[in-house]
Amino acid sequence: MQNNPLYEQYSQIREYCEKLEGAAYDRYKLYSPATEEDICSLENDNGVILPEELKNWYMLSNGFDMNSTADILPISSIRACPFGDLEELDKCFIVGHYIGDGSMLVIDNCGNFYEFDHGYHRLYKMSFRDFLVNWVIDRLEDNMYDAGLM
Repeated sequence: MQNNPLYEQYSQIREYCEKLEGAAYDRYKLYSPATEEDICSLENDNGVILPEELKNWYMLSNGFDMNSTADILPISSIRACPFGDLEELDKCFIVGHYIGDGSMLVIDNCGNFYEFDHGYHRLYKMSFRDFLVNWVIDRLEDNMYDAGLM
């Protein structure tokens, strides 16, 4: 587990979640790791290739729920998006949400990340690690400051 390339980010997220949960600031949950079989089944059943970083994350935590900050869906909850009007996307899957107001993190069947937000979409120019650092960890740090824990 410690040799996982996302272990540092996972550890930091876990530490922040534990502190925030202990301070009763909000509800935070990291799920138990997924298995390689779970990941392979998702890919085979849906014709999708998960990015390696997302696979690495799932080997650490089969998703997380950080109330209105962000979530990454457990593998069992990933489903094809109902965005049939987006002709340039052959097939896409919602893998998470952020902000808590309907913004979604989506991947296509080639593993590209998209942001969907109230009717528009754009290709992310960042890796999943960057999403964890620049969105999740930064927001958790904001919450830590707000809760007086930093």
